[in-house]
Amino acid sequence: MEQLKQQSSGTDWTVEEECEVCSITYSIYSKFPPMPSAQALNAETGEFFPFDRVRTLKSGYDMAKALGYAWACECRGRPRTPPQNLGNAQAFEFTPHARSGDGVELAGSQGTPRNNQAQNRQTDHVARILRLTPRQSRQLHDEISGQGLGFHEIMERAKDMFNL
Repeated sequence: MEQLKQQSSGTDWTVEEECEVCSITYSIYSKFPPMPSAQALNAETGEFFPFDRVRTLKSGYDMAKALGYAWACECRGRPRTPPQNLGNAQAFEFTPHARSGDGVELAGSQGTPRNNQAQNRQTDHVARILRLTPRQSRQLHDEISGQGLGFHEIMERAKDMFNL
């Protein structure tokens, strides 16, 4: 465990101990840029909430608690009680490159440009990068039309559509 220290009149004194879970969580999430439309997921409850709420929390433990994995914390004498509400959890079969249309975008996109011409340029750019035929480019455009996808999502959709 890492010990947090604070300067007080030239001497070091230990404030409290912080485990790796809390310190790593804080070091990651406190430095994220503002993302007003992004959503975070509480792993225990399955509920989504505004991602910016995580960034504003004052400790790694509070962030881990909001994200649903505070049970893994080993600092400050907290009890480590794993989630108990997983009794109804069902295994699922992973199928690579399967698209169901049920996906929820959490983060990782630069977002949708504000105008249609910019969105069309993104689609054309993806088509050039992947060397799509004019017919494939048209299919891609028709597939993503009206979905508000950003560049990275368009790229992934094109790769899935044409097995690239």
